[in-house]
Amino acid sequence: MGAVVAILLVALAVAQEIPGWGRWCCLGLGLVLLMLMVGAIGSSRLELLESQQALKRARNQRDVAERYFNALMDHLPSWIYFKDRESKFIQVNKALADYSGMTPEEMIGQSDAEFLDPENAKKNREDEIQILASGKGKERFIEKENLEGGGDAWVLTSKLPLRDKKGRTIGTFGVSSNITEMVEAQNALEKERNTLRTLLDSIPDGIYIRDDRGKYRVANKALAEFVGAESPADVVGKTPYDFFPNEHSSRFLADDKAVMDKQEVVVHNTYKMLNSSGAKRHIITTKVPIKDKDGQVSGILGINRDVTEQEKAREALRQTEHRMQEIVDNSPSPMYAKSVTGKYLMVNRRFEELFNVKAAEVVGKTDLEVIGDSKVVQRLQKNDSLVIKRGEPLQFDETLTVKDEQRNYVSMKFPMRDLRGDIYAVGGISTDITVRKQAEKELQKLNQELMQTHENLTSAHEQLIQAEKMESVGRLAAGVAHEVKNPLAMIGMGLELLARRLPEDDSKGQDTIERMKRGIDRAKKIVRGLVDYSSDRRIDLQSHDPNRLVTEALELIEYQLVKSGITIDFTPGENLPNVEADQTKIEQVLVNIFINAMHAMEGGGTLTIRTQLVSMENVAHDEGSRLKERIREGDQMIRIHVTDTGKGIPEEVLNKLFDPFFTTKATGKGTGLGLTVSRKIAELHGGELLLANRDDCRGASATLTLKVMKE
Repeated sequence: MGAVVAILLVALAVAQEIPGWGRWCCLGLGLVLLMLMVGAIGSSRLELLESQQALKRARNQRDVAERYFNALMDHLPSWIYFKDRESKFIQVNKALADYSGMTPEEMIGQSDAEFLDPENAKKNREDEIQILASGKGKERFIEKENLEGGGDAWVLTSKLPLRDKKGRTIGTFGVSSNITEMVEAQNALEKERNTLRTLLDSIPDGIYIRDDRGKYRVANKALAEFVGAESPADVVGKTPYDFFPNEHSSRFLADDKAVMDKQEVVVHNTYKMLNSSGAKRHIITTKVPIKDKDGQVSGILGINRDVTEQEKAREALRQTEHRMQEIVDNSPSPMYAKSVTGKYLMVNRRFEELFNVKAAEVVGKTDLEVIGDSKVVQRLQKNDSLVIKRGEPLQFDETLTVKDEQRNYVSMKFPMRDLRGDIYAVGGISTDITVRKQAEKELQKLNQELMQTHENLTSAHEQLIQAEKMESVGRLAAGVAHEVKNPLAMIGMGLELLARRLPEDDSKGQDTIERMKRGIDRAKKIVRGLVDYSSDRRIDLQSHDPNRLVTEALELIEYQLVKSGITIDFTPGENLPNVEADQTKIEQVLVNIFINAMHAMEGGGTLTIRTQLVSMENVAHDEGSRLKERIREGDQMIRIHVTDTGKGIPEEVLNKLFDPFFTTKATGKGTGLGLTVSRKIAELHGGELLLANRDDCRGASATLTLKVMKE
């Protein structure tokens, strides 16, 4: 407007119609107005410049404040967020974004439902609606946050209303601190505290802590029950004088002081006192000094164990041991117990009298130190070891020289086991049978009169053997004669015909014919051997090579074994002495063993045969045995050991194998006399035949023992 007026005045001054003084007045007035306008413009510019500088300063302050805010948002470990009225994020800090697995920019415009499980998201929305409605926040409360993708945390949260500059609530904001470790530590501490309390209250021993003034600081349930308090809390803060007589309480506290002064552990201090029911109890106490955080002794930890029942049991045990010792000492037979290492644990009075020693002198010593004879001791130790190995009572004939006189004993030795069932010692009761042995020698004269009867029985046994042989082997010989002899004759005739037709210069053909003839001759020899094997003979004892006996027995049934898929593994012993045997009878026993093994290995297998020289040890006498000559300790014998890889012998029939007419084979395949006759043959030879399952449970084993030929 001012500019327009100034221009108008200038125009009037220039115009011709206006008088000169008028034009000059207008010009002056316009110039004045123009100058005023210029001044006003300058003033406005100055104000504008100042305003711009103030704005710049405000922006700088805003930038500084924003940097501080952003620094706080980015570096504070607490979670900070701002939400609008729809509970959507308008600002979050880096800590919250990192926990949510996103960036702050990705979280803007989204709600809790995008990050938390539905239940937590719903709860947060309800809190924010309440804050928006009331304008009041919720401060410093603990809640659990669960992310939708997994993971959870315990947080200390404050939620407040977000207001604009006019004080209107436009949203909410919150600050949450992750206190998961603290909560988990508190939970773990509380769990440990509960566990410790449960442990203390579960221990049957009374456990307590008393301070240096004698007051209980900790007590468990067992102690409270012992002193008659309703709960451990009723014991805390009190002293022993509140529960026990003065003389006992004074002693307790004096012991406490000694433990604290010396700072040493006192174990198994014994007290006799009355419990809350007035019953007399035996208590063993252990006390340990405890220190405070500065290392100063502040009290004692005590453990009271009620051993009344144990004391009663010990007394009963002492009485029982005394009664047992009276019984043992009054036994007419020597009684003793030795550890598994061979040291005496106890002996009775008869043992002391027999060896002229005292029990205190014997306990802890070995047989060698007590008896002195190394050969006798070696045999005694061998018997002890056998009892430990088998784990069952065994009876032995033992000979000792007592007071320069040889005495014979029957010793019943048995394993002694601890409460876990482990063998820790060998007990023994030895009965003097010297007089009985002398009577046995006299009875030997009468035994000669029975020899004739024995010879008659031997003849009957031989007839039984012959019958079984003719029953079992006769079929084999007849079968071989029928199935093998005639075809062999035909083959022989064919070979003769072929031999005549071969050209004289065909050396290879002639050689082949000769090898075939030798094979036929060998087959004929086997047939003759079978026929000879089945013939009727009496026992004719002669000297024979045990390895040769096995070889010739194998030749008799080698064809059947190979045809049945049986692999023969025969390892003959080296430098074996000859045995005293009837070859035909022993071959009959071996063939019977081989055939039984073959039948047990229906799908094929391995027949393993070993021969060896053995010295008989730990011979157990069978009162019902009818051996021609009884096997003695130290006898030199040849043992033929045969094992198969069949299905083994059922446990329920092991004791019936040698019963006459007992068989596990199908009808028509066996008479049930084979093993009976075989065992009788072995006994007539002064040997034995034993059958058992293999130790590895992979088949059966047969052991034939024969006497070495006397020179």
